[in-house]
Amino acid sequence: MYNFLSIIWYKVLPAHYGGQKDISRFNQHLGLKVHLTALCSSDNKSNEPLSYKIVAALPVSKTQFFNPATKKLILNQISRQHYSHVILEHPYHAWIGKHKKKWGVKLIVHAHNIEFLRMKQRKKWWWPWVKYVEKKAFDRADFILFKTNKDLLLAKDMFNVTDEKSIIVPYGTDISNQSILPESAKNKIRLKHNLNPEEKIILFAGTPDYEPNIMALHNIVSHIIPKLQKYSVFKFRILICGNQQEETINQYKYLPEILFTGFVDSIDEYLQSADVFINPVTTGSGIQTKNIEAIANGLSVSATQFASTGLPDYLHGNKLLISDNDNWEQFAQNIIELSGKKTPTPSQFYTDFYWGNIIDRILSIVL
Repeated sequence: MYNFLSIIWYKVLPAHYGGQKDISRFNQHLGLKVHLTALCSSDNKSNEPLSYKIVAALPVSKTQFFNPATKKLILNQISRQHYSHVILEHPYHAWIGKHKKKWGVKLIVHAHNIEFLRMKQRKKWWWPWVKYVEKKAFDRADFILFKTNKDLLLAKDMFNVTDEKSIIVPYGTDISNQSILPESAKNKIRLKHNLNPEEKIILFAGTPDYEPNIMALHNIVSHIIPKLQKYSVFKFRILICGNQQEETINQYKYLPEILFTGFVDSIDEYLQSADVFINPVTTGSGIQTKNIEAIANGLSVSATQFASTGLPDYLHGNKLLISDNDNWEQFAQNIIELSGKKTPTPSQFYTDFYWGNIIDRILSIVL
């Protein structure tokens, strides 16, 4: 059996948010096919059964990238085992690539976005160093896993990445086919939040401290709600899932159209109970993981052009309606249209985005 090591520099377990779920689910399905060890930061822990072993030993700090003790720890972990492949979750430990021939391993870089562009956009002063490290990681990698074709094209242009080492690996889902939630379960959400039966449930979910999601909330309040209010016969409530800061809740609590649910144990239950999912994100990078989760649960999505990045064309016009990034009138009309119909998720979607299938496609290339 092939022996993989995944190096994860930050907390992904327990997985609550999109990026955490991406890595944890990727590893969970990979661990079903190969022997996998995850060397990760010491704040990782899971109360659920894992298909792989975790060694939670890395420091809980970005200083680990420059810490000789961390480098020694990683070297010791690799030298004690006969790994066939080493996966870097993000490019920051790119130095490992210098030793791959010595260990006889193949190096895989899991690029969740073009990292230096994300840092530059957020005005982080260290973005030039990130660009340097990212180039080293891509140069030394045997394979690079990109989330979207857009990211691959950027990497080819900026880092001269070749097609031969590049693999598109979208954010996946644990759901292998569409299931229908009983009406009683849907009503449970309405009863829990005291929603009127005639109100359409519009759902948005996202990491509350992530700047693109903060801007998305602003778009909901400043643009989407006023546009929807023009249609007096359209009754709705927008549910915002995620642990919002108290300051944010106080800022918008005067709006009867918005309901903050806080953190929810089962986002799938909310997704299957809603009438439409909205994604008014206009900045950031990579594929919008929230779209995949919504569509996997049978929900249709109204999204901006930006937020629809990475979704296949066969979803357009049925499960996904797209408006220009600043066309909020069209965005609102798309919400109304989608909330009035139930369109099944195409079976092709599960073929493309079920994690088990994604892992099989990756292994057929890297082994």
